Amino acid sequence: MENAEPKKVLVVDDEAAVREIYSKEFTNSGFKVSLAANGEEGLLKAGEENPDLILLDVMMPKMSGIDTLKNLKNNDLTKKIPVLLLTNLGEEQIIKEGFGIGADGYLLKVSYTPAQVVAECRKFLGE
Repeated sequence: MENAEPKKVLVVDDEAAVREIYSKEFTNSGFKVSLAANGEEGLLKAGEENPDLILLDVMMPKMSGIDTLKNLKNNDLTKKIPVLLLTNLGEEQIIKEGFGIGADGYLLKVSYTPAQVVAECRKFLGE
């Protein structure tokens, strides 16, 4: 990507180790990374920073990823930002609910290495 602005990815996950892993992987892959430890923080950062993509954990305290997704999609500032749900839950009901609300994709943490998650995000961003 010569002369192009790096794509911005917002990683919303309540586990510090997970945020750290994805932060390093995306940064090493040429992305600008922003991190949020919960849904409320994720909503604030999404509105302020207008990322190109949001990676959103489903199971979080305070505000679940599903509730965070609802808020993102109901806000004019953030409703067009692609959101990939990143979770260990493979429950069909949650997957359906996420897509019904407007999630653009769904990745199971256990099925993807961080490098594969970055590759999936590149596909969503058309790279």
